[in-house]
Order: sequence, then C-alpha cells, then structure tokens
Amino acid sequence: MIRIGIVGIGYLGRIHVGVLQELAAHFDVVGIHDRKKVSFSSDPEAKQDQVKSSPKFFADYAQLLAEIDAVAIIASTPAHFHLAQEALLADKAVFVEKPMCATLQEAQELHEFALQQQSFVQVGHVERFNPAVIAAEPYLGAQLLDFTASRTAPFQERGSDVSVVLDLMIHDIDLLLTHTSSKVVAIEVVAKCKQSAFSDEVQASIAFEDGLKAKLFASRISDQKQRALRLQMPGQTIALDLLEKTAAVQPSSGSGTDALEVVPSNALQTQWLDFASAYHAGHAPKVGVEAGLRALELALEIDARAQAQIVQNSKHFIQ
Repeated sequence: MIRIGIVGIGYLGRIHVGVLQELAAHFDVVGIHDRKKVSFSSDPEAKQDQVKSSPKFFADYAQLLAEIDAVAIIASTPAHFHLAQEALLADKAVFVEKPMCATLQEAQELHEFALQQQSFVQVGHVERFNPAVIAAEPYLGAQLLDFTASRTAPFQERGSDVSVVLDLMIHDIDLLLTHTSSKVVAIEVVAKCKQSAFSDEVQASIAFEDGLKAKLFASRISDQKQRALRLQMPGQTIALDLLEKTAAVQPSSGSGTDALEVVPSNALQTQWLDFASAYHAGHAPKVGVEAGLRALELALEIDARAQAQIVQNSKHFIQ
C-alpha cells in the first residue's frame, strides 16, 4: 500500500483523487494540499469525479510530505518544479502531470537531480496508457516512416494559461518520441491565436535524422473533438482513434483493413497501476523523468516558433 498525497485540487486533481480512491488496494489517499482550502462536499463537481470521501486537507505542504510515501503533483505548471524538488529532497516518490515543468532549465535540473538521487519520478503522459495505443504496440516493431497526429477540441478557459502545444500537442509529441531517439533536423510551424494570449492552433512538420517524418496538428478552437494517429511503416499503416479507443492495421497493398482487439480500460487507472507496480518493484516507471524532459524540449521548440510567428503576423496586421 502506497500512502499518497495529491497537490493541486482543480478539475484534473479531483479526477486523480477519485481514481486513486478506486484503487484502494494499491493506494491510501492520506491527504490533499492546495493554495486554498478545498471542500469536496460543497462542490457540485465532486460527484462527477467519483470522489468517495473528502480527503484530509493539509495547509502545509511539508506536513503532508511527512506523512506520505508518494505525491501526485497536479498543480499549475509553473508550480511543478518547486513542488517536485521539495518532494524529492524529502525522499518521496513523485508523479508530476505533463508538462513536467514550465521551462527547459527547470526540467533539466529536475532530471539531473532525480538521476543523482536515484529518485522515482513518473510524468503524466497518460496517452501511453490509452488502450488503443497498448493494442497497437505489438505491431510497431518496424522502423516508423511517417507519424501523423490530429488532436482537436472546442475552446475552454481551463488550460488556456499555456499554449495549445503544451496543453494538447505534447501528448502526441511524447507518443512520437517513443518511436525514435534520432535528432530533429527540421521543424516547420503554422500557428493561429484566437481565444488566448498563446497559440490556439498549431501545425508542426518535423523531420528526424533517421528519416522519420511527423506532422502534428493541435487545435483548441475546433468545433469537434478528435484524437487520431496514423503510423506508417514498411508494409503497413496503423490507424488509431484515441477518443473512441479503436485501432486498425491496413497493409500497404490496400487489401482491406483489419481491426485490432482493444481491451477496454481506464487510462488513468492503468497509469496509476504502472506507478504502483514500478514503485514496489524498484524499477523506473513506463514514463520517467527522461521521457518528460524529451517531450518538453521538443514542445518548447515548437511553441517558440509558433509564438514567434504569431508575433510576426500581428506586426503585419498592425502595419
């Protein structure tokens, strides 16, 4: 049994609390911490999150750390580094939501410190645990030639404190990087800004040294929700619908499409079960601190190009 605390009790934090309480055979939810007092019983969203009971509230983060084995950091991104650093200094296992940190320097420091201390850190790239992705894994042994991703959703204020790259596209960046360790040799970006101070729609074309080409599209100003992947390899293409949780293989010969068996599961639950299994076994989780750093590094490069383009376009508009 892992004694765990949750930091950051917003929309997503409440969902994590509910999932962890459902996994009572693996986790004991000792308490929660937030900048302000949180009450589940008076919050209409609490029922939706399937929170069984309101955990003890700790106004002092250090006091919560003293009573737990592991902490789940679901706070706003700018707080990730300091919260994680304090937990690691206290010798606690850490789960930190994506993106791992707000800046590359913070992520590099956290990565270096975690490696030096041999600390347990898992980063919340939950799409790794999507049942459609898991179903496709046995078919992905060959060299990937082309990776195409489209992730769209209507605009919501929640998440608009960062760009669509760090909010949505980073999921697909992480999935992309599981298929290559090669160096990026070219990036082209087209970006739009409509509803926030950051990019709200971005298309990124990426070329890698090993020949892999990727096209990622993310929009949070769309009328439709979509989470789709196409992975082309020699001899076949795999199509994944991460929203409907379906997967299919199409031979390059074009002789029909074979649906893959997808075992239904809750990705958040699977993610936390991986955390528990790795923690007890004493080995690294499926999505460790290095994976979090790699995804953030590429995401920030794409984001910087998107923001530069938006600034340039706004100058032309003003002129």
